[in-house]
Amino acid sequence: MSTTNPPTLAPLYTSHLSIPYSPLSPLNTLDIHHLTPTPTNPLLSPSYTLLYIHGGAFRDPLVTSLSIIPSFPAIFSTGHIATIASINYRLSPYPHHPTHPSHPGDKSRNAKWPDHINDVRDAIKYLQRPGGELEEGKEWIICGHSVGATMALMLAMSPSPSLPSPSTHNHDEYGWGHEIPLPGLIGVIGISGIYDFTACRDAHPAMRDIYDAFITGAFGPEEDGGWERGDVRSAGRRVGREVGVVVVGGSRGDELVEWEQVGAMMGGLEWEEGEGRKVVVEVEGGHMDVVEGGVGVGMCVGRCLEALVGMEEGRGDGL
Repeated sequence: MSTTNPPTLAPLYTSHLSIPYSPLSPLNTLDIHHLTPTPTNPLLSPSYTLLYIHGGAFRDPLVTSLSIIPSFPAIFSTGHIATIASINYRLSPYPHHPTHPSHPGDKSRNAKWPDHINDVRDAIKYLQRPGGELEEGKEWIICGHSVGATMALMLAMSPSPSLPSPSTHNHDEYGWGHEIPLPGLIGVIGISGIYDFTACRDAHPAMRDIYDAFITGAFGPEEDGGWERGDVRSAGRRVGREVGVVVVGGSRGDELVEWEQVGAMMGGLEWEEGEGRKVVVEVEGGHMDVVEGGVGVGMCVGRCLEALVGMEEGRGDGL
């Protein structure tokens, strides 16, 4: 009587963790995860790279690039995401964190805006190198949660070099960091994002001190106009012409970011040229449940892919 061993299941994805993209600090790293195509979960066409920016109020050391991992089954099972690149970036001071307080000499955790978004751009430049996950010719989606969503929408609104900026502010002076070209960026997803920091603070009076501390820690004092540098909604910027879809998701059960941020952001979205597709996604759960449960992020990515694939099929039909 002969016996056979059961087949070994291939992993859903393979990972390369803590890849340095900049020498600025030990936190300037990213993780890259590649889908392992199988007959039951093939890589479909079109396929994209997903770039993820974590949240954590610009300062929480326990919220990292790994926070997206619970969403991998939902994202990779779509068949349209070939690679996920998840970014770490320098954090603002958090000297009173209960278990991991920051120290003044730690260059990883004393960042001031726009250090955070400049780090994200440095990571993108690393991925844009020849042979990289965002090299020329590849199409990609950027996704962020909480303040990661803030930065994702900011990046989508970077001005096109061929068009004059619609903003009356110089971008560096206004505080969105140094510009870089973002060829291939076709989809943007903001989940539980803060697009007006003053409104977010005022919507949570019981936690006013906490909001004052983390927003000022990142942007500087409110009375000096520092908070305005994080205001995506009223900055006068427009979505880049190559971006076909913007998804803004949120939860009515979010205890830290009010649902009204979704409507305010969607109401102010305009494109540099033409009109892309705007999608609102209502997810369920608390602020971190959306990420840690794996369902909310997967739902928002899925809705973005539906729109992008539909647009691609429409072009193929000559529509």
